[in-house]
Amino acid sequence: MLISEYERKIVRKICDEIIKHDRFFLTTHQVPDGDGLGCELAFSIVLRKLGKQAIIVNEMLPSAIYSFLPGYSDILPIEKYPEIKLIPDAAIIFDCSNKERIGRPLSFIPESVAIINIDHHQGNTQFGHINWVCENCSSVGEMCFFILEELNCVDKEVAECLYVAILTDTGSFRHHFDTRTIRIAERLLSTGINPESIADHIYNSYPVSTLKLLGHALVSLQYDMDLHIAWTVLDEQMLMETGAFEQDAEIIVDMLRSIGNVDFVFLVKERKNEIKFSLRSKKGFNVRLIAEKFGGGGHDGAAGFSMTGITLTDAIEKFLRYLKKHQSKRQVENG
Repeated sequence: MLISEYERKIVRKICDEIIKHDRFFLTTHQVPDGDGLGCELAFSIVLRKLGKQAIIVNEMLPSAIYSFLPGYSDILPIEKYPEIKLIPDAAIIFDCSNKERIGRPLSFIPESVAIINIDHHQGNTQFGHINWVCENCSSVGEMCFFILEELNCVDKEVAECLYVAILTDTGSFRHHFDTRTIRIAERLLSTGINPESIADHIYNSYPVSTLKLLGHALVSLQYDMDLHIAWTVLDEQMLMETGAFEQDAEIIVDMLRSIGNVDFVFLVKERKNEIKFSLRSKKGFNVRLIAEKFGGGGHDGAAGFSMTGITLTDAIEKFLRYLKKHQSKRQVENG
């Protein structure tokens, strides 16, 4: 059995809520990744087929590598939302451990709206009226499969979106998955989607601007042999010079994880008055606990946090001081 009785009950509760409402606001965290985006698109397709209205609004537009997905062109730039007259009666939030991760779209959700919170992060604040948080799930895409299957709506278009969600959040089935994940992927593949074509779109279709940004990241790459870490910096000037977007930085930090003989890598991004750290680790090293020391969070293998009121140089030095203070892997993980 792929789903427990507890999970089945909450899936049915979410389905009842979907049937009950007619106008839906869909969103995910500020920098949409394949998981949050895939779930938004899958739900948007299903809701419209059920005769309901659905709108996707995110802080930032997703990377163009996902533009092959059905419904991608319907994603509304946040600046356009005030022109839309849709007043939602329900909101579905994907892949957010707290409301603050949503960013500006949160201000568009009226207080009276029913919020469905679907997430797989540890430390989720249970901010929804209905909360389904499954820390053991590979992705929110895995969770959404059960909801949309219960609605009998997993067709080829929906399957492609959910497969992308699972594929990207497991690092192409390299981490944080189990036999249930594989069996769900098998069901999605049975709809006729093409996994080779999907992988080609995601991993072999980067725009030139992204590769130029990667060039900057590699030039700035630094390594500490004692700490077994590597890091790089991307500032606003680099983004302007390359024509890349902040979303592209997440692709780059995932690439840096391939560096040998490191426990984890991190990328530092300058964004207005905020310094953002994105951490990626090798198997067995928990960067979530490190991120939590700085008010952030995430997964054991991928986490992040931000610093404000501090310069880029000072932020990096502060973080390195912490790591040096807790030099061994065990010290860092246990704080």
